[in-house]
This record gives sequence, structure tokens and C-alpha cells, in this order.
Amino acid sequence: MKAIFLDIDGVIATRDSMVASFDRDLEPHEIEYDRRSLTYLGCIVKQTGAIVVLSSSWRADLNSGSAFIEAIVNNLLDQLSAAGAPISDATPMIGGTDRSYEIGAWLDEHPCEAYVIIDDRARFELRPEVADGHLVLIEDSNGIRASHVAQALRILR
Repeated sequence: MKAIFLDIDGVIATRDSMVASFDRDLEPHEIEYDRRSLTYLGCIVKQTGAIVVLSSSWRADLNSGSAFIEAIVNNLLDQLSAAGAPISDATPMIGGTDRSYEIGAWLDEHPCEAYVIIDDRARFELRPEVADGHLVLIEDSNGIRASHVAQALRILR
């Protein structure tokens, strides 16, 4: 199995896509996430057969109980699925840890032949080996671009 650990803020929910959605006063179920990032993520999935594992703090909102929050999350999940990159799983929420520990815990339970972490911040202090050679760092919250796709494909192959 191959896996893509996906952050949302800065990767799919880019600064520009969120400003545009809020400027247009869109409802939660209408928010438009970064189309280019969605397309590129779908390409990575299609070319590698990797599953998408949500590692973002957004995973805490999957069952929030708030109709407003759930509309936002369901819209995101629908757009990811439409792009060919449905969420298959999520890393565990482990309080007092950083993302490396949560991704590491998921990997301990689901051994992978290859994985990539797509994130806009390097927050891998507790288990730096988890990210070493596996991180595609998205700069300036601008989303996934062609250079990131090439890097992710190299890591997953």
C-alpha cells in the first residue's frame, strides 16, 4: 500500500481560494477549494494508486456535531472525491503530540511500501524520521503545484 498524508490548510484550502470564497460570501457547502491543488492531488493518486489519509487538524471536525462545520467538511470531502482523491482514513488524534507522532502511529498500524506527507508546515519534532525523505513542503500556503507533484511521485515510486 502507498499513502498520501494530507494537510488541508495551505495545501487544498489555500489563502487565495479561501479569500475568494469569503469575498463571494459563499455558503459553507459552496466554498471552492484550490482547483489546481485538487487536480494535482488527483493526478498523484491516479499515477500511484496511493490512498489519501487525512493528517490535518480538520480531522477533528469530521464528527463535530455542528451543522455549519459539517457542511464545510462534507463539501471538502466531496471536492476531494470528485478530483479522484477521496479520503480513505485519518491519522489518530493524540493529544500533546505533533504530526510526526500521529503519522507514525498510523504507519505502525498500517505498514506502507511508500508514503508521502503533503503539508505546509514542518511539524515533525517527536519523530523526525517519519518525515525524513517523505515530506513535500508547500510554501506560503499556495497549494500543490507541478514541482510538488514531481517530488511526490519520486517519493511514492
